[in-house]
Amino acid sequence: MLRGQVGLPLPDLVNEVERALGLDIEVAARSGLDPVTARADLDAFIDSAARFAGDAEDPTLGAFLAYLKAAETEEFGLEAGRVGETDSVKLLTVHASKGLEWPVVIVPGLSFTAQKNGNPAKGSIFPSPPANATRWTANPRVLPFPLRGDRADLPHLAGLEKDDLAAFEQACAERDVREERRLAYVAVTRASALLIVTGYWWGSSGRPLGPSPFLEEVREVCAAGAGKIVAWAARPPQDATNPLLADPEEAPWPAAPGDRGHTDLSARERYEAVVEGARMVEDAMAGRVRPWAGDEGLAASERARMSAWARDVELLLAERDRGRGGDGTLVELPGHLSVSSLVSLARDPAALARQIRRPMPRPPAPYARRGTAFHSWLEGRWGQQRLLDPDELPGAADEDAADDGDLARLQDAFESSEWAAREPLDIEVPFETIIGDRLVRGRMDAVFRSRDGTGYEVVDWKTGRPPSGDDARFASVQLAAYRVAWAQLAGVPVAEVSAAFHYVRAGVTVRPADLLDAAGLAALLDGVPAG
Repeated sequence: MLRGQVGLPLPDLVNEVERALGLDIEVAARSGLDPVTARADLDAFIDSAARFAGDAEDPTLGAFLAYLKAAETEEFGLEAGRVGETDSVKLLTVHASKGLEWPVVIVPGLSFTAQKNGNPAKGSIFPSPPANATRWTANPRVLPFPLRGDRADLPHLAGLEKDDLAAFEQACAERDVREERRLAYVAVTRASALLIVTGYWWGSSGRPLGPSPFLEEVREVCAAGAGKIVAWAARPPQDATNPLLADPEEAPWPAAPGDRGHTDLSARERYEAVVEGARMVEDAMAGRVRPWAGDEGLAASERARMSAWARDVELLLAERDRGRGGDGTLVELPGHLSVSSLVSLARDPAALARQIRRPMPRPPAPYARRGTAFHSWLEGRWGQQRLLDPDELPGAADEDAADDGDLARLQDAFESSEWAAREPLDIEVPFETIIGDRLVRGRMDAVFRSRDGTGYEVVDWKTGRPPSGDDARFASVQLAAYRVAWAQLAGVPVAEVSAAFHYVRAGVTVRPADLLDAAGLAALLDGVPAG
């Protein structure tokens, strides 16, 4: 529904998204604040959308999303919403605090480890080395300094000799520290009445840190009478070990009676009950049958709970037995189906029926298993990118996708294939088409003109292994749906559209000759076996 309104003016679209998702109600219910304070950040976001729409040359949704991504990666996010004075503690980054002021400001983490040249070493907190190289000679994302408008204030690269490069890197490192000093200035000047700064010797490594030069400077000012040094711990000895790493905190579970103040009888009874339950689970996993312990000594409420558990177990076992016996429970297919659901319907109708009847969360699939890196590389290779839903990630329908760690091998294999020299008519084509009485949604990887120029060929990239036997026949349902969908989109007969899987790693293109047409897919939806 929201996708259908992307043509609205950007501020109206953002308001519609807020209304449809109920974000105003959500933040008010979760924050416990008054409505004006709770939605301050929402109002700030809407204001940003309005400013973008007024300033941008082409204020489309895609352009706004790109602007938000750039703000997140390059500008540390948008400015937070501002509200009137409230009795609260605010946790902000230094960048987000620019232009704001509070009576009391605490700046923690002023700890530092210096390199031999005095610049921040890895592990330093504030100042810290930049996460990404700021030298254009080392980071291709950084615009060369001579091309920038502020080049007069940037380090100059005198030449390409080793000494020139070393001097340039040192100048860039010193500039980074100056930028950190500017940030520190912003942080310490946010306080109108009281500033508290802290550091620490021990972090997450085996060697101690040291006080930040910014903390040392604040200490000097306090020692001169402008403030108070509450505590200053001595430097740890050279052979000292990190106490955070030397004695990791451990605790038994369940907590035994007497631990952590559990000295009462009820705590002891709970502990023994948990231990007994764990033993029963271990016995069940090992196949050991324990005698029934009975319900002697249990209260009436505990007996009722045991009866409810037993009833639930009996119902679940009965449902499992009915499923094994093939009782023929009918399930109405939903009005909207994905292409992957069509494939599941052809492969295992009972499994799809169980999923529809009782939707269950699926195990998380690692991002790399979807082969998204290869599909993204193809998009960039052909210079096209599309706005995708999470369920429509490129390659999301592939059950045997290659790990994205093999990207280089997949790229080499593709460049050796017949498709490398061909230019697609379109890529990542979304569609919604009616098959039978159901709306089927999906996304085609690529569409090419046929070799003779008289028709079309839909291609789906596969990064896994080619299937065989029944698996290949079931997989062809995906191509059949793509073929029918493109015929409807292009307004041509289905006979003028072919479809193929290209298995990139194997360098094999499979073109099934007996793909289902629209009538065959409709019959599949009606319960007639495919093929």
